[in-house]
Order: sequence, then C-alpha cells, then structure tokens
Amino acid sequence: MSERSADTAAAIDLFAHADAADEVIAVMHRAFAEYTAKGEMSGAMLETAETLRAELAAGVRIGMLRTGGCLAATVKHAPKDDGTLYFSRLAVEPESRGRGLAGDLVRALRAQAHTDGLSGLSCAVRADEAGNIAIYEHVGMQITRRETRVSRTGATLAVVVMADVAG
Repeated sequence: MSERSADTAAAIDLFAHADAADEVIAVMHRAFAEYTAKGEMSGAMLETAETLRAELAAGVRIGMLRTGGCLAATVKHAPKDDGTLYFSRLAVEPESRGRGLAGDLVRALRAQAHTDGLSGLSCAVRADEAGNIAIYEHVGMQITRRETRVSRTGATLAVVVMADVAG
C-alpha cells in the first residue's frame, strides 16, 4: 500500500474475482490504446472479458488498484516455473498516471511473491518502451535478457525480460 492521505489511499486486491473481468478489460484497453497510436497495436487490445475469465480459470490472477473507489490500475500475475511471480498487462488509467500507482502494484506483487515463497518478480517489456523499463528499474528490477516474442496480434516484438535484483 502506498503512503497517501486517506482520501486518495490506494486499495489493492491481488486476487480479484472473475466478476471484475469487464471492468479490468476496460481499463486494460484504455491503458494499452497508446500502442496503436504509436503504430503497433498491443495484443492487450484483443483480450476480452471472456478470454480473461478463461485465464483466471486456468490459474492466472488479477490484481486491481482502486483510488477513491475507482479502478485505476490492473495487472495479471501467476507463479512461474523459474520461482518468480510473473506479471503482465500492468495497466494504469491514462488520467491516473504519474502518481506512482504502477510502483504500488509492483511492490504489492513483490510482497505477495515473498509470501508465496517465490524469489521475486519477473516480466517482459517491449524493448522500445524506455519509460516502462525505467519504472520497473526504479522499483528494483533489472533487464536479465533480450529476446523476441510473438504478440497476440501476430507481430514479432523485441522485448526485454526483467527480474528483481538479487539481494
């Protein structure tokens, strides 16, 4: 949880239920729409409440961060075979950016990873998204390797894989 005044306190639920799928997808679509404006649509734009509910049924978890009762940020996460808690689709409402909400979610995920006996966090980020990479570096993650991945859109993208800094 972040340190904010009571009227702007962030409430985080890392285990949202499937009934939140429509609300989560709406936030995800608004947050990831910027990639289309940059010329390469994000695979997040192809996700639906139905595909999200199917992922939840298969073990993916959804985190939600609310401020003032409104959903401001979401994230998908699940334990990986490498002993980390892998997160993806971290989405912050465009009008809620710049307030540290992404960092709040990452710190909550890290605490959950340790509660679950995992070594820390991991994620993949588009290699050309320096701002997103900087956010994760700011909260203690580092680039561990570079690779290409195929998006839901069919595009082949350069990504950096990031993980918690040991120690």
